[in-house]
Amino acid sequence: MAEDAQYVLFINANDTSRHTSSANTAIYPNLGLLTLMSALRPKLADGGPSVGYFDGTVHGNSVLVDFIEAHAHRIRALCFSVLTANYGASIAMAKRAKELNPDILVVLGNDHFSALYDRVMANQPAVDVGFYGNDVVEGFAEFMSDRLAGRLRPAMDYAGLVYRDPGGTVHRNPENPAEYQRLPLVDYGLVDSFIPHEKHYLAGQQQVYFFMRDRELRSQVVDIGRGCVKFAGERLEGVPLNACDFCGIIPGVREIIAPEAERAWRILENVHNQGFNYFYITADELPLTLWRMLRAMAANPPEWFLALPEAERPKMFGYARAEAFATGPDRIDTLVNKLGLDHFFIGFDGLSDVSLRVMNKQPIGGRGRAHAPMGHNLRALEGVIDRGGMITAGLVVTHLGITPEIMADNHEALTRIVEEHPKTFAALDFGPLCPIPGSQSYRYLTHPDYAEARAAEFGLEVDRAYLESRMDFYRTADELDMDEMIRDFIAGCCPKVTQDLVDEYMGRMNALATKHGIVIGGGV
Repeated sequence: MAEDAQYVLFINANDTSRHTSSANTAIYPNLGLLTLMSALRPKLADGGPSVGYFDGTVHGNSVLVDFIEAHAHRIRALCFSVLTANYGASIAMAKRAKELNPDILVVLGNDHFSALYDRVMANQPAVDVGFYGNDVVEGFAEFMSDRLAGRLRPAMDYAGLVYRDPGGTVHRNPENPAEYQRLPLVDYGLVDSFIPHEKHYLAGQQQVYFFMRDRELRSQVVDIGRGCVKFAGERLEGVPLNACDFCGIIPGVREIIAPEAERAWRILENVHNQGFNYFYITADELPLTLWRMLRAMAANPPEWFLALPEAERPKMFGYARAEAFATGPDRIDTLVNKLGLDHFFIGFDGLSDVSLRVMNKQPIGGRGRAHAPMGHNLRALEGVIDRGGMITAGLVVTHLGITPEIMADNHEALTRIVEEHPKTFAALDFGPLCPIPGSQSYRYLTHPDYAEARAAEFGLEVDRAYLESRMDFYRTADELDMDEMIRDFIAGCCPKVTQDLVDEYMGRMNALATKHGIVIGGGV
């Protein structure tokens, strides 16, 4: 770092108090931040501020705090990617930076801000502006370049911008989904633009996953599509009613956005040209959401891909809804044999039909609607096993109205599956449901009548009095402790079980994974 350089810093802070979200671990960079940086950097004038990337899950938040303390005068802007887990730490850094240099611009984005932008702007004067949703890359780059150059447009019509007018009223501009086809190819080298990160990510991957180490894989996170089939349909306060209970993703104006196959291959080529050979495809539920694009990709592979010896072609892995494999078995053959996917993340979640239905994990239509949802998981598992692939299973230990009997049945099913196929599981990613803002489960905390009615649909119960005692807090707070949220969810939404019982089953799952050498969490 040059001692006289000025910086616009892009920050993925480490979790505030605990490590709840395995997606926030230090084996992959924050792709959203890198995309914003790749769009902004060409717009900055020569001799102006440099963009710098910082990941607190790699280096610890104190490294950045020390830099802010010593060099606040060199910082033009701090841009935070905030999930519920790291929001508190992000706000603490923003406040300290403002104390040292009030001219620092503080910008927030990502799911926690999108879910609670109105109360964040009301409660946190240290936050100057934010960006709501996903389709904001061009709006962000235009706003930041104009702001740094002192030429903001009077209309403040930047896509996705959340801001206060001179009277203090908060405004939110609509996103622009048309930008997705114009997004810049990501420069992954930007992870080392401030201090080194890439070597730490690669070392973390090989430490977590034995097969990455044994196969000398260099993995990178890639965006070739966005959205989910379950984001379609009616929304309540911006949350799709079809979405799974625990899903806290705030979808954009369009529920699904994907490029044409040719551009998708160009995005993959860009990653490969930067030295990576194992692509973590971030899109939700690949075989359902993006099937048209994936089928076209398989039918028209580009010359750069075909020119590689088959053994040297990059592999891929990503998310899959199990019913896509169960109701369209040809899809797994295309994904494995033509595109090279060999590792699938499948939401086994509750592992019983009642749990999957309570969490709204059942299909939303089509051929699979009438099937038992757990049957989809088992057929998907068999399909992956038959083709020599791997699975990371997502498991949710608690849900609305869960009873000790349901919990016991779910664990028995998990034990049976793992004992029969231990070598198929690359990782088990499990935990009690945390009702993060933007999810249906968060609405249970803010609307006890809704929670009670939803539980009654399945013959289950909630403790309405407890939920009502916490309702006002969850309707007004922006800084939330995830341990406390889990405890409140268990007490209010799962009155038939105790925290001790939940902890007991967490320990059993941990022991099961450890027994078979299966990664716990996995960082994806």
